[in-house]
Amino acid sequence: MYDVVLDPSAIGQLKYFCMFIGYPYSGHSLVGAIIDAHPNAVISHELHVGRLLKKGLSKEKIFPMIIMNSIRFAQQGRTWNNYSYLIPGEWNGRYTSIRVIGDKKGGRSTRFFTKKSEVFECVDSSFGVPVRYVHVMRNPYDLISTLYLRRTVNAPDKLKLLIDRCFQHIEHVEDLRKHIEPDSWLDIYHEHFLGDPDESIETLFRFIGLEVPAGFIDHCKQIMFKTPHKSRLDIPWKEEEINYVAGKLAEFRRFSAYTFNS
Repeated sequence: MYDVVLDPSAIGQLKYFCMFIGYPYSGHSLVGAIIDAHPNAVISHELHVGRLLKKGLSKEKIFPMIIMNSIRFAQQGRTWNNYSYLIPGEWNGRYTSIRVIGDKKGGRSTRFFTKKSEVFECVDSSFGVPVRYVHVMRNPYDLISTLYLRRTVNAPDKLKLLIDRCFQHIEHVEDLRKHIEPDSWLDIYHEHFLGDPDESIETLFRFIGLEVPAGFIDHCKQIMFKTPHKSRLDIPWKEEEINYVAGKLAEFRRFSAYTFNS
């Protein structure tokens, strides 16, 4: 399926491998698509590099798989959850030379690396270049609500289970963070990313060592909403559930500013 031979000259200037850490429905797909749209970057979608490393695949095998995934996903309109993340006028599925390569697999990748710590510990040495970790955060009330809406059975007792699962996930991320140098980790707030795309995209590209091409951000804005959808308003929340989440949020400094009404 991925029978591709990588021309060594294509990655002769490779600087970083980009790894996504985070949660389902947090906005990783948008960030991954924006990086992939750069002429010097290739980001696969849901390839799950962690599992490939666990199987013993080398970068010589994994990099061509990333490139082919990016090409094919772009050919399909880079559509995910009924939304197209294809950046008009830019380089999704194409590149000139590759300085940044990576895989967008936020939620499951985090759980996988937490359970398979031996794989996580070998990430840096496996790719031959430094790894840059991108962590996208979103209001947990919306994360939980979206997960609830995606479930086939939206029973009231499922919400408490999803709340606890969300905060277990946040704990996993904080555990992984302890093993990463601060300069190699970027926190992105989904709400700020949409609200101030100019500053956010410039910060993101500076973090992964890329320049922002002329007109690039304007092209990205064409597929970006100005504010995130508040899916918390799409399901019934009880007051005790709202307060329970608020208490859990207070335990995590990076999430403590989020509220049900913010």
